[in-house]
Amino acid sequence: MRRSLLPLALCALLPLQVHAGTPLEDALAAPTDGPLYMFDIIIQNTDTDAMVRVDPSRPQGERLSVISPAREDWSDDFRKLVKEMDADTDGDIWCHGFGENIPASAALVSETATKATYTFKPQPGSKPDDLDDIYKYLTGTVVVAKDNPAILSVEMVSEKAFRPLPIAKIKDFKLKFDCSRAPDGRTHVSRVNIDISGSAMMQGFSETERQTITNLKPLPQSGMGTK
Repeated sequence: MRRSLLPLALCALLPLQVHAGTPLEDALAAPTDGPLYMFDIIIQNTDTDAMVRVDPSRPQGERLSVISPAREDWSDDFRKLVKEMDADTDGDIWCHGFGENIPASAALVSETATKATYTFKPQPGSKPDDLDDIYKYLTGTVVVAKDNPAILSVEMVSEKAFRPLPIAKIKDFKLKFDCSRAPDGRTHVSRVNIDISGSAMMQGFSETERQTITNLKPLPQSGMGTK
């Protein structure tokens, strides 16, 4: 999992290894405590244009409420999506969580007075993830803030076609998370862009989805935590 982009000419054409005190290390060590937030998610793809509200203070299975579309306009696929999201949503939208996927071999490729950009080969985190089986095909890029250390964006792309299953071939894969500051200063995922194209069972496909997380509202009496 060591297919890093070459750094700039001033980096002597050799990747710089991460060590304590670098902008990336500072970002990964930034405080993670803060209150729980209610938030909205806008989901847009070929078949869906919806908004849902998440309240992580509610019991599991009761955290999701659909703002739009109206229930009578739900398709079977959207009904299935709501059920899956309702079961899985825990309110963890914090960008510091990407730190588990960034190995110590991440290499600095560019730096300004306010930001630093690193490239890395993604690794699985401590909890099972939908991407665990395809991380080995991807190359990641992370941008971090230097003045107020935090992760600002994470992108993972495939550099060549790959087969996650014998009957499926992914030609292009691109997944990007943009992060914004919450009221307490932590960065949260504010936008997710997903672009996938390939073929499965002799049929070509191309999928694009955009998710926007907005309207964060701290929940009263939620205390300080990492959600």
